[in-house]
Amino acid sequence: MNCPIIAITNQKGGVGKTTSAINLAQALVLQDLKVLLVDLDPQGNATQGIGIHLEVIQASVADLIRDRNFPIDGTIYEGEGLDIIPATPLLARVEREMVAMTNSELRLAHRLQSLRSKYSVIIIDTPPTFGPLMNSALNAATQLIIPVDSSYFALMGIKELQAEMEEIQRGTNPGLEVLGYLLTLVDPTNISTQTKDTLVHNFGERVFETQIRRSVKLREAPALGKTIFHHAPDSAGAKDYLGLAYEVTTRLGMGEAITHSKRALSLVSGVSHE
Repeated sequence: MNCPIIAITNQKGGVGKTTSAINLAQALVLQDLKVLLVDLDPQGNATQGIGIHLEVIQASVADLIRDRNFPIDGTIYEGEGLDIIPATPLLARVEREMVAMTNSELRLAHRLQSLRSKYSVIIIDTPPTFGPLMNSALNAATQLIIPVDSSYFALMGIKELQAEMEEIQRGTNPGLEVLGYLLTLVDPTNISTQTKDTLVHNFGERVFETQIRRSVKLREAPALGKTIFHHAPDSAGAKDYLGLAYEVTTRLGMGEAITHSKRALSLVSGVSHE
């Protein structure tokens, strides 16, 4: 199959969107997949979360959107199985400029098409607001993963996101679909249980069985510029994102996943802590 392009998106902030983008990407790498992470948030949190300092970045996703002839290879920072097209605060300025650009919200989609033969999966971390960048992600993506935190206000904004997605489906990206809803920041409280029950009632099998538990280690890792697998490979967070990767590859029909196998566990245990 063609390389899926998965946008991790929810315009509600604080739901673990960037954490999920980084750690799902790394978990897929542990399944021997070649993964590209695209940071589409001007704050550059995904970029910094895997250890790239913003001040050393020479070219970024902003250049791809601003200049349709900019060489895409010049924006890719290569890692061991996980590559990234980074973001810097320049992207905020480019988003304002997009209003005057021709087909600005389709530019990212066109640029990423040329990379689908080089990668197994492309993951986009999106900004937590509606606007040209969010629409760029919705136009570029083939599937969405929607993180939902286990709080009283968890489902706020999902209707707005669905309406935005349906507009994109009716217009420029008819193949866009929701791969799944992901419950994050889960703890042993009644609110977490109620949120899950409400999600399942509304979205049924599209809710991932895997839940991302609230974790100090998951909060620590991006501050250190590390994925959870490099920071705390034996933690609950690492196990949760391996479980999510298993479900993602299964739903995408990408063949036999290795997430819960001895091979996957040995790979995780062998990740360098340096």
